[in-house]
Amino acid sequence: MKYNVRGFKRTLFLVISMALIAAAGSVLYWQQIIQRLEQDAAATLQADGKEITSTVNHIFASQLQVISSIALSLEYPEDLDDTDWIASYLGQQKRRNHVEWMGFQNVKGEALFSNGFSMHDFLSSKAVAIAYDKGAYLSEPQSNPFTDEKVIVMAAPVYFHKERLGIVFGLQTMSIYTEALANGSLGDNGVSMILDSQGNVLVSYPHATTENIFTVAENSRFDKNFSIQSIKEDMKQGRSGANSYTFKGQHRFSTYFPLDYNNWYVMLVLPTSSVANKAQSMAVISLVLCLSVVLAIVLVAIFILRMQYKNAKEVYKLGFIDPLTKTDNLNAFRMKFPEAAEAFKKKDIPVALVLMNINRFKAVNDIYGFEQGDLVLKQVATILQNSLETGELFCRSGADVFLLMLACPDQVELGQRIDQLVNRAGGYCQAQGEDLPLSITCGIYEVEDDVPFYIMMDRANLAWASAKEQPGTNYAFYNSEYLRKIVTERRIESSMEQALADEEFKLYLQPKCDFKTGRTLSAEALVRWLHPSQGIISPAWFIPVFEKNGFILKLDWFIYQEVLRLMKHLLDTQSPIVPIGVNFSRLHLEDKGFLDKLVKMADEIGVPHKLLEIELTESIVLGDIERVKTVIDGLHANDFSVAMDDFGAGYSSLNVLKNLDFDCVKLDKEFLAKGEGNPRQRQIISGLVSMVKDLGSHVVAEGVETKEQAEFLSSLGCDMAQGYFFSHPMPVPEFEKRLQDEKNS
Repeated sequence: MKYNVRGFKRTLFLVISMALIAAAGSVLYWQQIIQRLEQDAAATLQADGKEITSTVNHIFASQLQVISSIALSLEYPEDLDDTDWIASYLGQQKRRNHVEWMGFQNVKGEALFSNGFSMHDFLSSKAVAIAYDKGAYLSEPQSNPFTDEKVIVMAAPVYFHKERLGIVFGLQTMSIYTEALANGSLGDNGVSMILDSQGNVLVSYPHATTENIFTVAENSRFDKNFSIQSIKEDMKQGRSGANSYTFKGQHRFSTYFPLDYNNWYVMLVLPTSSVANKAQSMAVISLVLCLSVVLAIVLVAIFILRMQYKNAKEVYKLGFIDPLTKTDNLNAFRMKFPEAAEAFKKKDIPVALVLMNINRFKAVNDIYGFEQGDLVLKQVATILQNSLETGELFCRSGADVFLLMLACPDQVELGQRIDQLVNRAGGYCQAQGEDLPLSITCGIYEVEDDVPFYIMMDRANLAWASAKEQPGTNYAFYNSEYLRKIVTERRIESSMEQALADEEFKLYLQPKCDFKTGRTLSAEALVRWLHPSQGIISPAWFIPVFEKNGFILKLDWFIYQEVLRLMKHLLDTQSPIVPIGVNFSRLHLEDKGFLDKLVKMADEIGVPHKLLEIELTESIVLGDIERVKTVIDGLHANDFSVAMDDFGAGYSSLNVLKNLDFDCVKLDKEFLAKGEGNPRQRQIISGLVSMVKDLGSHVVAEGVETKEQAEFLSSLGCDMAQGYFFSHPMPVPEFEKRLQDEKNS
């Protein structure tokens, strides 16, 4: 019996000892879990804060850019005098850019809103001064003149040739930024806030809070190494920071980051109780498992391994899987790319990075809805991924853009494969049960250089942009010429405004001559860019750039004004004078005040309209026929002559010439190339000239460079010749001298 008691005591002692050891281990384990969760929570809070700050900064910058763009569009003072037009225009921009309210305040302080409401000095003199000085203005929250909500005001100045015309402004409620605050991973446990410099909460998520953070800090007990003074000093110096403290019995983590505007801050707060709650279940399990040490250790080990596996799986899913298509995202693609490319390199097989973009995909969402649009993206992703060979990669990098790493034995073979992929992905998609053919454009970069991945992406994107400019082409390979073209365009765009102000653009004139005598009957106004360091820049470089960015509008008016000044000078000095033709871009036809401005400028300088010829290119004519007809009729009503330039460069129809009353048709030089040596071409040109003249228009032959061309065209009855055989384009003094010499002879 004594033996049994001793054995029982020994067993009890062993069980109690093991239980105590297990309990101590469980407590230690619990403490470590809490500490680890606190560290993870602090790191997550820091990462979320940086991401949310970046997002909010991007939203502010984008909205200010929208307001600045609208301000740039209001560059003509006469438009700003029409209050109905301004209200309508701002209303359109309000809806298009998702702004609560928009308005315009002129230099007199008269503010007009997009709803037609007006008031005086809506923008304070301080706000106006900042907008003019900084180029943009973002206000503190203030009262909305139409509702009880607080709003912020975004504003940008409007200029006309450096003259201040007023301020364009937009009103936006702070609640719109809650979506940006929701980007973090705090869920309902914490709160994300935007603060002003006084610590007031401007907007918060997921629940509203009005507590001033400095007031909270003054009534809090900070952990070691943290204090309210450190927070205030950080915010005074524009620094980010983090701290932990206890407020009303609740321990909290917080982190804060400065925004780029108004000394505002983003702050995230997370109660440590949420961490403790997560750890509590582990502690309960650990304490219960003290009844069986072995079982406890096994269960805890299983539990930890399971949690780690689940967390790792979730982290990988969030970081490397596209949530829509369930395929790799850009992070996964970029991570796998070096090893995959190296595997092909060992097999001596080149690879290429292919960027695929669905053209005009927004129309799919607009017509069928976003749900069907997402379904189409999934179909495309499935087709592309199933088309991969062993070792190749695929991902959806965002929106309607896909990336592939494909084997590239040579350009021809890869090009054929890309065509097949495009046809397959674009031809087998459905939306709402209907076949939906898609247009896909690809940019291809052959991986040759050891360059960073983002540079490869840029080069594939440049190739894609080149393919977009080539109608009927599915793809384009990257060429270093693309980069040189982009750099050149950027240089041109960065200096064009200053070049116009410095009068680097010069008027040149090319005579239109009589075939028999060579005398100047009229001329065409041309532009040359005389750069101070690069010399003459060819129009072939800068005109396409100006057509794309809209600067051609300013340049056309500048050349027109130079022509008017020249003709006024010739009239005043009783010098020889001939009509001069001026080219205008198709962009002018979108301006309803185009004709009025032509007339006004000519009348102000004092040049008879009959001495001016307005040249419209063939591409303009093939656009909005009714609009072109209205413009031509208006020009004729004001005694201007009208010419079709570059006829034959595209696909002009003689029916178009029949319906549009041109005084003159200029045959494109490319159309005439080799015409005098090709019997069939000669017959076509002869018939064309005859039909144009039968329609009552004069014919000017461009690009006449040889005596044979001149004799051939003269024999057809062409009225005038323009080309190097008769005269090169020349500066104004040389043109004046030519006219005087012809008069004297």
